[in-house]
Amino acid sequence: MIRSAFVVSVSEDNSQAQVLPMITGACLSCKEQCAQRGTPFAVSNDKNFEIKEGSIVSIATSQKAEAVQSIISLCAPVLCAIAAFFLAPPISTTFFHKAATEGFKATCALAGIIIPATIVFAVSRFKIRPSRPYIEKVF
Repeated sequence: MIRSAFVVSVSEDNSQAQVLPMITGACLSCKEQCAQRGTPFAVSNDKNFEIKEGSIVSIATSQKAEAVQSIISLCAPVLCAIAAFFLAPPISTTFFHKAATEGFKATCALAGIIIPATIVFAVSRFKIRPSRPYIEKVF
């Protein structure tokens, strides 16, 4: 990910900054050349660029971290759904003492997608921050 952002504040040692993303995709047809603003977030200034409040910067994240996040968020629910589908017959015979119907298998597969996807969403939104975005370039 590489995006443009507007620097809102800079730490005293110039190692971190708070930035607002500039979401320009929604404003492509606008003739005023303005950008819609998002929610501020923290970025690191590992390369020690000279930045100040009001600077426009290019923000990037680790491609490795993005790949790991993508694999986990996509593969975990799919693999859990497949496992739930194949575990439906033993679950049905153990708990309900009857053979699994196609509807029960489909319900297990659906639960196998929804439950892990919800867990991945909750953990990624509230707990895990694999890597902090960093300033790639100053405009």
